[in-house]
Amino acid sequence: MADYSKGRNDGLALALKIVKEGGIEALEKEIQFRNVSQIHTGLAHKDLEKALDPIKQMTLDTVLALSLLSLRDEFDMGKVRLERFMGRFSEKAGCIADDLCSWPDVVKTVHDETGIGVKIRYNE
Repeated sequence: MADYSKGRNDGLALALKIVKEGGIEALEKEIQFRNVSQIHTGLAHKDLEKALDPIKQMTLDTVLALSLLSLRDEFDMGKVRLERFMGRFSEKAGCIADDLCSWPDVVKTVHDETGIGVKIRYNE
């Protein structure tokens, strides 16, 4: 019971902080984010985003390295073509990071232009 009460108090304190900093609208966005993401944490969305940045960067780095290795192994791509791929990959990743497009946009474009269905698993 003590842990439950502490959790409720922590949640109320976080909600108060969010409202003080960004108003009711910020709290509504926070609730929507938590419902969609299923992330339950003591951090507000903006603090969580800051904490997740290094993880996102590492994820992009590892996907890029695996992509380069796969392209080299399967298609015998050399340095010049792999560097071109890295540049385009970084450009597309930047578009996602800067909210110029969304993951559903990427999935739709891949499907529309190639017929390949890609599925992104959101907290399944």
